[in-house]
Amino acid sequence: MIALRIASCVTLPEPDPDAEPLAAALAAAGVEVAVLGWDDPEVDWDAPIPTLLRSTWNYPLAPEAFAAWLRRVGAAAPLWNPLDVVLGNLSKRYLLELPERGVATVPTRWIERAPWPTLASLRGELGATRVVAKPAVGAGSLDTERFVAGEDARFAAHLEKLTARGAALVQPYVESVHDYGERSLVWIDGQISHAVRKTPRFAGDVEQVEGPLPFTDAEAALAAAALAPRTGSLLYARVDLARDAAGAPMVMEVELIEPSLFFAKQPGSADRFVTAVQRRLASAPAR
Repeated sequence: MIALRIASCVTLPEPDPDAEPLAAALAAAGVEVAVLGWDDPEVDWDAPIPTLLRSTWNYPLAPEAFAAWLRRVGAAAPLWNPLDVVLGNLSKRYLLELPERGVATVPTRWIERAPWPTLASLRGELGATRVVAKPAVGAGSLDTERFVAGEDARFAAHLEKLTARGAALVQPYVESVHDYGERSLVWIDGQISHAVRKTPRFAGDVEQVEGPLPFTDAEAALAAAALAPRTGSLLYARVDLARDAAGAPMVMEVELIEPSLFFAKQPGSADRFVTAVQRRLASAPAR
């Protein structure tokens, strides 16, 4: 009997590096699973079987349908991460809320509708030579573009495209991602498991990942602060960090829905993840 459904999507936009090590760890633990597309209309998502969110990477193309699916699945059986956590992470508006809690975060300008600010004004406001514009609901590098002085027309066209279907974010391009890199701290069941370094990624790029790498006490503390309101309910999380001009860490993103956890980079991490899943399965309501 299937003990767990793993939610993916019918057509993956790119390969899932976690799929193989997770499958091996689940098989070794004797957990019977079915990998199913959240967007597959043939699946009975009302069945009372716990669901683990993984590579549902096309949801930004249909965020309202995805939110409705989440509520449907969460009403039928346990969902991991939990429904309230996932719904709260769908929009990157949380990047505006983190500084209100004293969490150092990449400066973020939220843009919903015209008239849009000019590229020059945003570069000045953010104190940046280059800026990045991305959708407020996004995954991977979907529609994430970088702009420099003189690209006003391209920038305006991109904002028009993004805000036609939702809000947009504009942030300074953080120069430290080229040397120290973007550090992703992976959180599994109550603690940081490992960290990796990712190279900058924009629309159409292939993700390059190195690791595992050491992380500092300051980075660990910042990741914990970013997750603090919800740590007790999280099965997994990933906190992406960069360094400001003074070398201090700041949050770039907090991923609580379907982040890659880079199991292959840290031996034993998939096994520890599956142990945490088994513990939750054991305490899930009987079917």
